[in-house]
Amino acid sequence: MIKSITSVNVKGRRVLLRAGFDVPLQKNIHTEEWEVADDSRITDIMPTLNYLIQNRAKVIIIAHLDRPEGWDKAESLFPVALKLGEKIGYKVIKIRDKLSGYPVPHINFLEPDITMRDYSDLSQQLAEGDILFLENLRFYTEEMANSEEFIEKLAAFAEIFVNDAFSVDHRKEASVYGVATRLPSYAGVGLVKEMQALNKIINNPEPPFIVLIGGAKIVDKIGTINNLIKKADYILVGGAVGNTFLKAKGYEIGKSKVNEVNLAQDLLRNHKEKIVLPVDVVVDKALGGRIRAVKVDLVKPTDVIMDIGPETVRKYAEYIKPARTLVWSGPFGLIEKKPFDFGSLSLARIFASRSKGTAFGVVGGGETEEMIRMAKVSEFIDHISSGGGAMLEFLSGKTLPGIKVLER
Repeated sequence: MIKSITSVNVKGRRVLLRAGFDVPLQKNIHTEEWEVADDSRITDIMPTLNYLIQNRAKVIIIAHLDRPEGWDKAESLFPVALKLGEKIGYKVIKIRDKLSGYPVPHINFLEPDITMRDYSDLSQQLAEGDILFLENLRFYTEEMANSEEFIEKLAAFAEIFVNDAFSVDHRKEASVYGVATRLPSYAGVGLVKEMQALNKIINNPEPPFIVLIGGAKIVDKIGTINNLIKKADYILVGGAVGNTFLKAKGYEIGKSKVNEVNLAQDLLRNHKEKIVLPVDVVVDKALGGRIRAVKVDLVKPTDVIMDIGPETVRKYAEYIKPARTLVWSGPFGLIEKKPFDFGSLSLARIFASRSKGTAFGVVGGGETEEMIRMAKVSEFIDHISSGGGAMLEFLSGKTLPGIKVLER
């Protein structure tokens, strides 16, 4: 039984909050300083953080950013701390050996390497409602190695652990798994919401149940497809995954991205009545040329498939419109380059028009989230998962280490 942090009295207690702050950064053209380019994952933590602050906990935030090789200022979490401070109205102060001492609530951003000495005394000195924010966990090789010594370092900062970082729950790392074996551990508000939404998809999907699968690699989605196809009415494919299925059916795909055709052949052999393929695609020449929409049987050896075509959008819409449960992972085209975002954005708007009412709609994955934001329909979708790989593993039926350990 996993308990929510909202069931715990946290007043005056030191709470270690694992956040999912792996956000994109960009340089400010005026100041040349790094800043957060998309704060949606910071917004996701707010229900849990607000509960802790309002109930007078002493909060210690830990998170990671990207995959730096050693200590790299360009991948510091300080810009994330600044953005978080904006959202909650807290001043952010860099500290090294002692707390800033400000009498008003604020975020103490701890710059030093916590393996060099014991900094856990700083968490004990925090005022109720204040925050101690540690530097990027991926600066430490011990984090991904789930090092016992590093686990003890992190655990020393707190009395309670709360996991609100679903996006890393498929990893058995020190800050996700290891710490949860040392401290009384709970799920954050966001993690509880993730589990409720995804369990609804796995355990009780209302038919018609339609799954949209795109993106780059079928091998990344194969477990999810194999698990969901048992209950799904149809699986609509696009992107490089769609190319792979077209190749498996014997179509010419030119110079298009394709991988693991054998996996697609197996699925078509066993579930051909459930897998729906594009009927037309948008192609470009490998060395540049005229962009055009063609039937899938008219793709030339020199063509590159860049998007699904308008007839496919129309066909897929007919499957989406009567649906009562919808899941989407992976865009159906090269969304970062116009006009190859057309198919994905068109279907995103149709997908959103069915969600939050007629159907229960869930999307997930970094590029899928970006696609939904580009279409400006985020607010109309029931659940946007904060995890790409974690969502796929969860929907494939696997037990995620970061969630399993919370049952202890």
